[in-house]
Amino acid sequence: MHDIVMKFEVPLITRKADWDGRELVEGWDSARAHRYMEALKREVAANAGEFGDCRVTAIRWGGGIASMANAQDIAEVMRLVRRGFAVADEAPVSLEAAIANISGASMPFLKRAGVTRFDFEMMSLFPKGYSLVNTRENLGDLPVICDYFLHAASRDNLGIVLLYGYAGTDGENFRRSVVEFLRTPAVHLRLVRAAGPKAADDGIAEAQLARARAILAEGGFAEYAPGTFAKPGFEDPVLAAERDRAPQIGFGLGALTRCEGAESLTTRDFETYVAHSGDFTRITEAASALPAVA
Repeated sequence: MHDIVMKFEVPLITRKADWDGRELVEGWDSARAHRYMEALKREVAANAGEFGDCRVTAIRWGGGIASMANAQDIAEVMRLVRRGFAVADEAPVSLEAAIANISGASMPFLKRAGVTRFDFEMMSLFPKGYSLVNTRENLGDLPVICDYFLHAASRDNLGIVLLYGYAGTDGENFRRSVVEFLRTPAVHLRLVRAAGPKAADDGIAEAQLARARAILAEGGFAEYAPGTFAKPGFEDPVLAAERDRAPQIGFGLGALTRCEGAESLTTRDFETYVAHSGDFTRITEAASALPAVA
């Protein structure tokens, strides 16, 4: 049995920010999101028999604000995964999320899905610059979500995503965000480099990153992948696998699968994917052999 990780790409977002360089599907459209999740289910079901000799050791929902998908749909996809794949009993499940998507209605389904860490795309934790990089949410809601829905202090299930290298705010805002991060019960942090017209130059961004590394090291966080930090024992196996170009199964728009000496990339065309997700020959955009290991 070969160990492998699994990643779901859910490139959904309400509105793309001026710092965001990802290819995303914008706008709040619950019907469209459901169509996408139904396509994910078909892709999972169609591929379950192809990985009979693999054991899934970790799962990640990323690619955008994955929590914009209906939580019941996420739970149903995870049910199909556990039914069709060999999944390790203690396999962690991480979810890229927005605090606005966490509620008394969504949490029962996300628990049923087995989510073990919520990576909230806060982008800033310092009030001065927060409204410039996160226009969707209220910073004051984060403690409520952590205390009453996640119980993060006792369950070690909180991750944060912060933005650096953003020319719309000064470097002090980012430094204060990192300091504020260390005051939360979070066990994981991803730092995202700003892209687009508001991106600071490389020298400024690298200086911010270097300062953050020093602060985080003092706070007990180690950098285990570029710009990705965790307390010891809380590293994300999927992000570590991406770092190492290790075997992984990918589902969804733009998903990467790397297995048995080859890798393939799924189309980023939304309509093509939702219409043909059960047929890998219709949704595979590129495939290539991996270089032989000497």
